[in-house]
Amino acid sequence: MRHDDHATEHMHQADPIQRTGADGDESMGWVADFYAKQDAWSGVYTGSLADSNPQDRVRAIERLVGPRPHHILELGAGGGQTAAALADAGHDVVAVELVPAAARYAQALADRPHQGSLAVVCGDFYAVSAPGPFDVVCYWDGVGSDADQRRLLTRIVSWLGHDGCALIDIYTPWYWARMTGRQWAVGTALRRHDFDADGCRMLDRWWPVGEEQRAVTQSLRCYAPADLRLVLEGTGLRLTVVEPGGAVDDNTGRYQKRVPLATAMMYRAKLVRLREGGTVAASHDIRERGAHRE
Repeated sequence: MRHDDHATEHMHQADPIQRTGADGDESMGWVADFYAKQDAWSGVYTGSLADSNPQDRVRAIERLVGPRPHHILELGAGGGQTAAALADAGHDVVAVELVPAAARYAQALADRPHQGSLAVVCGDFYAVSAPGPFDVVCYWDGVGSDADQRRLLTRIVSWLGHDGCALIDIYTPWYWARMTGRQWAVGTALRRHDFDADGCRMLDRWWPVGEEQRAVTQSLRCYAPADLRLVLEGTGLRLTVVEPGGAVDDNTGRYQKRVPLATAMMYRAKLVRLREGGTVAASHDIRERGAHRE
């Protein structure tokens, strides 16, 4: 993929929504259907339940990358709440979202004034052409098989500038195995978590109340950091930071924003380019941030 010069890095007005990769990959065809129905039943991306505290992610970029304005690519941007908050903080953001309704919501946010800029692309991030190079590529969720992940990671390398990095949220297998069978109501839907122990995948099943025959399920691959390092082999990226996220306390039912890695539902991984002729970082290069308050 050819990168244009830095003239594309500093956009001062939101570009109109672009559409790309409409045909997509048939093997991933379930993705658009799941997220469209999930939002229709719960409003999780475009309604009152949408991401209400994107500042956590803004602070994560400041903490893990630095406070200066960055050229950022967000993959799977949902309704654009995080992308808009990043643009408000002075960053120039390109947000890629597959589901048209969510992309339209993100575009409405992009049309508002921002200190930086926000451009929205409606399309499949396995096929999209993005105006890089980028300082940061963010992916706050995960789908697909190991092969899908490597395919995406290889694309991320092509989008990154020389000193760029990727921030990716990774689900842990130990937490989601423990959550098997947990069910609760969200909006007009019911949601249940199960775990595929053989495939090491969290299964997230949604259906309208009283209509389980209409259920849709997303399947998310879970990785311990050691597993992630294996997936990274041959992609041109290495893991430099593991930052644990939160978890639901079994006793109180309350969500704790920061817990130790051994009990966290996910961790944020910082990935950087391997230098030419470089090797994967040794374990002492991995910084784990434990429970802390922001």
